Amino acid sequence: MAMNLLTHNQQRRLATHLRLLLDDLTALADLPELAEAGSAGAHVRRLVETARAEASAQRDRLGLPPDRGPALARRVAATAEVWAVRVEDLRARRLRGYGEVHPDLAATLDPPLDELRRALVALADAASELPER
Repeated sequence: MAMNLLTHNQQRRLATHLRLLLDDLTALADLPELAEAGSAGAHVRRLVETARAEASAQRDRLGLPPDRGPALARRVAATAEVWAVRVEDLRARRLRGYGEVHPDLAATLDPPLDELRRALVALADAASELPER
């Protein structure tokens, strides 16, 4: 039903990102340390299951086809794109919420983050050269 709301590329992007999220949540749920963490670990596992159910439900609501896992090209591109966005949160000005930021931090931290972000964008672009399946 909601499939009509999305272009093919939008469908592919959403399906890939939801699959990556589900894979990461599954990896969290399988951490042996959670089993050893008693009631706190059980609580985290329940929350992971809730998040997995929500991600699956979102996929169903959008009418996205079942995904057996993204192709190599999509997995590489999606991972690089997600981290390129997340790197932005590491900039000095964004760290204020974690405490006072040293006035010289931006000059030291931000240029290498720019390089990292460029490298991630290049990686995402290069993924298009990989086979789809």
